[in-house]
Amino acid sequence: MQINKHWIYILLVAMAIMTSCSVSRRAAARYHTIAQRAHVTLELDQHKYSMNSQVRVWRNSLVTVSLQPMLGIEVARMEATQDSVWVFDKMNRRYVAFAYSDLGHNLSPKISYKTIQEFATYPIGNEDATIELTYGKHKLKLSSKYSNREYNTLQEPQQTNTSKYKRVTLREILPI
Repeated sequence: MQINKHWIYILLVAMAIMTSCSVSRRAAARYHTIAQRAHVTLELDQHKYSMNSQVRVWRNSLVTVSLQPMLGIEVARMEATQDSVWVFDKMNRRYVAFAYSDLGHNLSPKISYKTIQEFATYPIGNEDATIELTYGKHKLKLSSKYSNREYNTLQEPQQTNTSKYKRVTLREILPI
């Protein structure tokens, strides 16, 4: 079963939305780890997708986003480190790893680990965090609302074991 490329778009857009938000220094200074749920809505061209996700942050180390469209079943995972991004297609047991600069010419605005971390620690409120951006020829709009935030409850981070997955190129997953 081939995973729909829209899930990969959602992960990339989730990273990009982080570039438009910032968190206050005082709020950012209070945590070492954050675990939270988020409801994500993506408008891609003429289509609209909505799903739940699990977001985990280890300050200045790792941010993970797990997409769970139905019944809490994880279909894709994004892991962002200081220097690279890893996207796992759980359904097809494949992954891609790339540096932030690899997306630079196709994604506007630009992304970095710092902006991903800032967005993932965005204060909870009644307002959705929203961004509109361009990826190649596609227009994207992403909205996210966080809930059930827990501070300093996570153990040390562990990245996904890649031995279970086939490594593919970014071009095999996305039309770049």
